[in-house]
Amino acid sequence: MTTGTRGRICLLDWHGEAPYGMTALGLTPERLAEAEETAAAALADLTIPGSWLDLDPAERRRLVAACRIIPTEGLWHVTDDRPDTDGNHARQDCLRVLADEWPYARLMTAEETGRLPGLAALARLSSVVCRMPLEVWLDAEEDLLDIYDTYSVGGMPDLS
Repeated sequence: MTTGTRGRICLLDWHGEAPYGMTALGLTPERLAEAEETAAAALADLTIPGSWLDLDPAERRRLVAACRIIPTEGLWHVTDDRPDTDGNHARQDCLRVLADEWPYARLMTAEETGRLPGLAALARLSSVVCRMPLEVWLDAEEDLLDIYDTYSVGGMPDLS
């Protein structure tokens, strides 16, 4: 996934409860304002659900349809469920793996992310979807990950 990552901006969502996870939303600087405006309109007044599967299927379809037009460059999610890892180490490991995966991307600061509530909501919502059991298959109209041209969801690789 390193091809075409120059100039990409990554907005991060950290799931700080075990199993730990980090979701990175890839965006281009040129379309950042458009992406935020579209995401804010699509996700206005949304309460992020605890589970994508617990959400009514009609609401899942509505959200996917609304989010489909948000101009993103991709999504990457990694989970660290190693039993001997605490939250601080898991976060550092996830950041290291992300840097290896997208070496030319610029990570947004918390302050920058705070000015992009629509995209932050999209990243949090995508993180919820990424935490679904892998064996669950949804129709494209209900699968939020289907809005991304490229995405990767997986566990922490062996870092030894």
